[in-house]
Amino acid sequence: MREVSPTCTTSLTLAAATRLVREAVKDKSYRALPLGAEAGHYLRANKRKLRPRSYDDYESCLDKLVRFFADLEIEDFEPPVGTERLEEFLEAQCGKLAGRTYNKYLSVLREFFKYEILRGKLHGDPTLPIVPARKAGVYRTTFSGDQVRGIIASQPELRDRLVCRLLLNYGLRKGTVMVIQFEHFDHQRKRLVVFTKADKVRTIPIPDPHFWHDLGRLILDVEAQPSHYLMPRRVTRATRYEETPLGRVPVEWQVKLHPAEHMSDHSLHDWWYECLQRAGITQPGVTRGERMHKARHTAGQRVLDHTGNLKAVQKLLGHASIQTTGDVYADWDIDQLAETMRAVLEGEQ
Repeated sequence: MREVSPTCTTSLTLAAATRLVREAVKDKSYRALPLGAEAGHYLRANKRKLRPRSYDDYESCLDKLVRFFADLEIEDFEPPVGTERLEEFLEAQCGKLAGRTYNKYLSVLREFFKYEILRGKLHGDPTLPIVPARKAGVYRTTFSGDQVRGIIASQPELRDRLVCRLLLNYGLRKGTVMVIQFEHFDHQRKRLVVFTKADKVRTIPIPDPHFWHDLGRLILDVEAQPSHYLMPRRVTRATRYEETPLGRVPVEWQVKLHPAEHMSDHSLHDWWYECLQRAGITQPGVTRGERMHKARHTAGQRVLDHTGNLKAVQKLLGHASIQTTGDVYADWDIDQLAETMRAVLEGEQ
């Protein structure tokens, strides 16, 4: 009888379990469990409120909760016992993960149990005594002026240069850039209408005449229609193969654009690192370490450096709270602090 390696068995078991959970979420089978029926009611009631990505995150968390307590009903979560059960669940799911993930799970649970209380299914909130995890500090960096100019200038395609300008000069989010259509540009008033998080609509002034000149060229070159996307879906396929000792390998590729569909999140991520590689900022094959959001920090920091006007930065980045702008996205860098301290010390001598 052939022996099976324990390591191999564990690996296969984990892989199989992961596939089963993923498929179970897709077919909604978790809703057949007692607690799953309540999770289903909550998700249906909030489907119009949640954005698609948020909805998936909520469903994923509640799916895990339902399976973790497959034999329990909503009444079994009355505090204080319910609180202990949720703490056990959070420790099992997030014990080794970052505090941000723990807080994300806790936020979903709080909304879910608040809903159950409003429906009269619970009398007390089991999440109330649970303390959020402390968030770790985030080391944020920006691109230098030379790097910004290098990234834009290194792109051979006009479309890529335009999108890099929107990211680096105007601080647009990745999700916002992904859904820009040519009809969102107001050539007469030199403005761009963008759709941001929580379905908010904002108008961004773009005073640079060179941007509008290049945008007009792009529209003529690609015969863009108003409903076409600035970043269209790309389909890449091999057109020629060569025989090697390892078999047939593709050596030539063809990229076809579908302008009526926007680029996917993953494809836009890959596109960003292709731009950085052309500029010599990252090495070929590297797709981590220089997130697109760094361009947003760069745009905000440049405005603050040149004007000192935090309100202008808030307006550019579209933050509801100026505290978010000052504490998270843009602040004086170490060189500015050094200059300030030098001026203070010289003034005291």
